[in-house]
Amino acid sequence: VDDYGLGQRESLEEAVDAVTQILGMAPCESSEVVPPNARSHLTLLAGTYVGDVQALVKMNLGIDATGNVAMKLSVRSTDASVSDLIHQIIANA
Repeated sequence: VDDYGLGQRESLEEAVDAVTQILGMAPCESSEVVPPNARSHLTLLAGTYVGDVQALVKMNLGIDATGNVAMKLSVRSTDASVSDLIHQIIANA
């Protein structure tokens, strides 16, 4: 589990969309739907990377009154290097 600052965003929905696009993963169980006026949200993502390596991501997001978004990111995959790569992608985004 790593913590990331995503900077200022208009909403948590915007942050969810941005991370989902950056990682190229698909949301699970409609977890990408952020309730109106939510200050925190949990989203689950799943995807397959090169070499047929499956990965699951759990991201807990929170937004403060000024629009700054923080995220806790957990990654599980069948290949530890893919998990590390996903963290690197977010850290460098």
